[in-house]
Formats: sequence, structure tokens, C-alpha cells
Amino acid sequence: MNDKLIAKLNACLAHEWTGVAQYSQMGFMVSGLWREPYAEMFFESAKESFGHAHRIGDKIAAMGGVPTLERNKVQVGDDIHGMLQHALEFEQAAVKHYMEALEMADGVDRPLVVLLEEILLDEQDGVDKLSRIIREHGAAAAAEGHKKTKTG
Repeated sequence: MNDKLIAKLNACLAHEWTGVAQYSQMGFMVSGLWREPYAEMFFESAKESFGHAHRIGDKIAAMGGVPTLERNKVQVGDDIHGMLQHALEFEQAAVKHYMEALEMADGVDRPLVVLLEEILLDEQDGVDKLSRIIREHGAAAAAEGHKKTKTG
């Protein structure tokens, strides 16, 4: 069981390493009117992913495993909507990873369960926040397009 749990935690760690790279790249690449409101959000998300990676990597090592250096494919997007959509998909995948790890740890390692639950709350907060941003961003873009159509 320990080997399977360590493997799952390494999958979580690889996902977090991806988040560090993906969110950093988004922070670098966002431009135009959206730079100010979103660049800092992406950089903060990269820091959060690094914090999660640190905690999970430490736990893997404490369990006798070797923390992975691997990461998954980075998804950035060509515009702010694409970036936000990739960020939402990333956060949803993180929730899935941590839910699966929680199922494996439940009844086996209570402190690990608590750790995973704390991280899961952060990831679900990310899903909720990005869902609201995308919904509001889409409505604002539609209103702007409607206004241009009326005046153009």
C-alpha cells in the first residue's frame, strides 16, 4: 500500500511542478489590459503550487520515497480566456488527484489525510475562484462586444 500511495503522491507532486511552470509562464505572457489584474494572480498561483510541492515532496521523503522531478505538459493559451480556461482545468485536475490520494490514505495515515485535505481545500478554492472569474470575464466580453455592435 505504501508504494502505491507514494506513487499517487508523486503524481500529485508532478502536477504541482506543472503548476509552478504553467502559472509562471502565464504570469510572464499575459499582456494588454489584462496584465495588471491577472499577472499577479498567476504568479501567486505558481507560489501556491510550489508550496504544495514542498509539502508533498517532504511527505514522500518522510515515507521513504523519492520525490519526483517530473512534470506534466504545460498548457498556457494564446489569450487571457485561454489562460483562464487552462488554469481552471489545472485546478480541477488537482482536485481529482488529491481526492484519489485521500481515498488511498483514508484509514491508513491520519496526518497525511489532514495534509491532503488542507491542500484539497486550496485546490477547490482555486476551482471556485476561476469559475467565477471566467463567468464574469465572459459576461464582460459579451457586453463589450454587444456595445461595439450597437455603436459600430
